[in-house]
Amino acid sequence: MDLFISHFHMDHMQGFPFFTPSYNEGVRIDIHLAQLDPERPLADPFHNLMEEPQFPVPFRVLAADIDFHAMNGSCRLGDVVVTSHPVNHPGGCIAYRIEYIGKSLVYLTDHEPYGTWQDDEVREFTSGADLLIREAQYTTSEYEMKRGWGHGTFDAAVTDAVNSGVKRLALFHHDPEHDDQFLERQLGELQLRYVSSTVDIFLAREGQCIELA
Repeated sequence: MDLFISHFHMDHMQGFPFFTPSYNEGVRIDIHLAQLDPERPLADPFHNLMEEPQFPVPFRVLAADIDFHAMNGSCRLGDVVVTSHPVNHPGGCIAYRIEYIGKSLVYLTDHEPYGTWQDDEVREFTSGADLLIREAQYTTSEYEMKRGWGHGTFDAAVTDAVNSGVKRLALFHHDPEHDDQFLERQLGELQLRYVSSTVDIFLAREGQCIELA
């Protein structure tokens, strides 16, 4: 199996120590991630995550065959092409575009719009995607108090999706203080504000399965 890691902040890494396949012999796991520091081995964040006293099982004793691959461009997995692109987040972060038999999915998390020409590059990276999974951490008013934190707004996500010709937009990575009712209200307001666009806007949900027909 292949795992693609966007960055090493705890909220994106803390599930790995509980990832059951990594404890099973005969399982091969290829982990793809950006080499943000050329002087640091790719496996370092995983060893640090699972060292004592914060976790009782060190990474080095996991039974699965785990290999690491620097993802600074693109790679091919059979008929699947995966491309990466840097986004704006403290410590570094990359987005992924997955293309297969004419369909495309973009995973774009932890990104604060640059406010420069670099935003055009990010939009080009997502251009025409059948599905864009993008963070929507703040409302516009909340963002005014949290500039520089490395996250964007609901409206930035939708506006970019519209301008990039994205077909479907799944919003995720919400602020922990936003409960389900708050998110449903935000979704309803977004759908009204962007009713003239062709983008299908919805909230990503646990266990959801989306077919790219």
